[in-house]
Amino acid sequence: MTKIIKRYPNRKLYDTDQSAYVTLDQIEEMVKAGEDVKIVDNTSGEDITKATLAHIIFEQEKSKQSMLPLSALRGIIQSGEDFINRLQSPVTQFRDEFRRKAEAIEEGGKAVRDFVDSTQRSIDEMQRRIDDRLRDAVDQLTHIPEMNRDMHQLERRVIDLELRLERLERDLRAAQPTRQPTVTNPHENLP
Repeated sequence: MTKIIKRYPNRKLYDTDQSAYVTLDQIEEMVKAGEDVKIVDNTSGEDITKATLAHIIFEQEKSKQSMLPLSALRGIIQSGEDFINRLQSPVTQFRDEFRRKAEAIEEGGKAVRDFVDSTQRSIDEMQRRIDDRLRDAVDQLTHIPEMNRDMHQLERRVIDLELRLERLERDLRAAQPTRQPTVTNPHENLP
């Protein structure tokens, strides 16, 4: 937003935003800080920004705080506004290029953030799957003592059944009458 400064007939400068009088030095600081300043004559409403800024340069040159080399001052006088435009053109090009690069960096930064976010989501999903599998494995391991107990019970039952089967076989053999082998005469049926 442009800051409006009014110059009164008594040559005092009034900052309408701050509602306070300001000096040329303060206007210089505003400009150096990058503020957009417009100075208007309070009586006529005429824009006197260029004249005021030139006056600031004049005061600096007069006090030996030289801002511009002599060749630049000569160029301004000889070429007028064209000289300023020639000086301003590379600055404008640099500013525009800087903006483009800043936007590209910002876009690149967004792409990096998106990649990091996507990677983090993938890592989180993998971690969740690993946790689930680990939990399943631990659950299975916690059933091992129970399975061992069941296995021992089954082993005892098998041993018990084997013993009963052996007893039954013994009892069955003991209950069967013993047969005497019949001896046949091998010569009996001979011609």
